[in-house]
Amino acid sequence: MLADVGNSRVKVCQLGQTQVLAFDWQCEDDRKQLRSWVEENLPARIVVASTSPRADEVLHATVWQGLPLQQLCTADVPLEILTEGTGMDRLLSAWVTWQQSQCAALIADCGTAYTVDFVDANGRFHGGAIGAGLSVQERALAAACPHLDLPVAPDTAIPNNTAGAVFAGTTISMALAIEGLAQRFERDQATEAARFLSGGDSPRLQEFLPAWQRRDHLVLEALALYIQSGH
Repeated sequence: MLADVGNSRVKVCQLGQTQVLAFDWQCEDDRKQLRSWVEENLPARIVVASTSPRADEVLHATVWQGLPLQQLCTADVPLEILTEGTGMDRLLSAWVTWQQSQCAALIADCGTAYTVDFVDANGRFHGGAIGAGLSVQERALAAACPHLDLPVAPDTAIPNNTAGAVFAGTTISMALAIEGLAQRFERDQATEAARFLSGGDSPRLQEFLPAWQRRDHLVLEALALYIQSGH
């Protein structure tokens, strides 16, 4: 079984199957459902990639106990890593896209936080950027300015109402930031790179990032490739 533990959710699937289930690890009922699902499927091994120390603490205490767990660390990722303290989700996403594209790659993962990372054609992970995710931005803006309308996609390039302006200032702005960072990284490395878009907010951003290939479950793809490669 494969498990991708993020800042808010755990995504799991069986190796070789396409069905992906998601659970809120902060919710007791969801954790109980995850434990029941794991016990029903009786995996020989659970391979875990995690970005959240707090999630690890909670899941080890309530879900993973007594199960055959293999939790990956930085040293397990077959990349030359030129950074410090980088999360497993970023490293694994960079590795699987580099393996599959066999060229330099840019990876934008848009979840609770959004990241934009660069791996070169030789499989060296250079790092990237981290920012507040789209949903985080929307919630923060709504809390700070409750009088503003909720975001709605505008009909015009220059929004002429508040809902459209909020949409442009969050969704469209994030898409432009992602593409701008990508171009900055390409200029620095004097190369073009394949572009990959992942994460829970990627469907909302795809329209504004047409050159980016959407891949909804990159970390799970990476875990599957890791196992299939004999690890």
